[in-house]
Amino acid sequence: MVNYLTHNEWTGWEVDPSTRTSTHAFTKYVPFRDASVANDAVTTLLTVDRGIPSVNLVTNPSIESSTITMYTAAGSAISQSSAQASTGSNSLLVNPANSAAGEGFYWASDSIVGNPNPNQSYLTAQCEVRGASASGDAEIAIADSSGTDLAVGSSVSLSTAFQKIQVKYRLPDQGAATYRVYIRSKTQHNINFYVDKIHVEQRVGDSNYADYVDGAQGLNYEWTGTANLSISKRRAGLSVIRGFKLVNESSTAADIIYVGLDCDASSTTGIPVLGGQSFETNWPIDFREKVTVIAAQNTPAAHGVIWGIHQG
Repeated sequence: MVNYLTHNEWTGWEVDPSTRTSTHAFTKYVPFRDASVANDAVTTLLTVDRGIPSVNLVTNPSIESSTITMYTAAGSAISQSSAQASTGSNSLLVNPANSAAGEGFYWASDSIVGNPNPNQSYLTAQCEVRGASASGDAEIAIADSSGTDLAVGSSVSLSTAFQKIQVKYRLPDQGAATYRVYIRSKTQHNINFYVDKIHVEQRVGDSNYADYVDGAQGLNYEWTGTANLSISKRRAGLSVIRGFKLVNESSTAADIIYVGLDCDASSTTGIPVLGGQSFETNWPIDFREKVTVIAAQNTPAAHGVIWGIHQG
């Protein structure tokens, strides 16, 4: 039995899960560069957002790896395709046999344990689908290990744009079981369709759908093993700003950039950083909304970094 990661373990993924902001190590940083800071409108460099920590159990969720053995064809032929993609460069091409409804493929989980405590546990699944033409349909479902449906989710009429479909199933409070997530035609048809951004997660204590996760999405995202062939997770984002550094790249002193903390920057509310100079906090600050900038004149470039903590 595999002990899957779950999103509610997110504090254990961090360096210091302490809630004491006075002693909390700085665990998050956000680098930035703005090639032309506007002088007629405020630019937001960062909006504080811890987000929803999440785990994607699918090991090749955007089909970037040519290894697709984690998916099993069911009444269709499946293959990696670079013809269409919602993220990355590839998707899974599904060619229904046109013999019956319900043709597509499934992803099978390892053994998943329900949650016996008062926190209900759900298996959630989602993906995006696109037709080779604007015809046919697709749906998503969760089934038991033999393929019997436990929950049938949303469906869409296929179009030439990617559309999201979702399904959730409340897991039993006791015992362990394996599950299948089917992505398939809702009615019989022979329209090829593409599937991308496949996300399956065990949500503990809530039944919310998290945003799609894979380890290639940048800061706070990571693979637990080989890229595009392992489970991925989204760590918590920055929730308290504890410091920042901004470098004004202009060589003209009058090209001032004003920095606003938890406010819209202006000449009266912002910290002035002259052209050719930089500003860096050398003490812990505590701001919880945003960092903004506006230029006094022209459109000087700026770069720097904002750092802080993931909870507080």
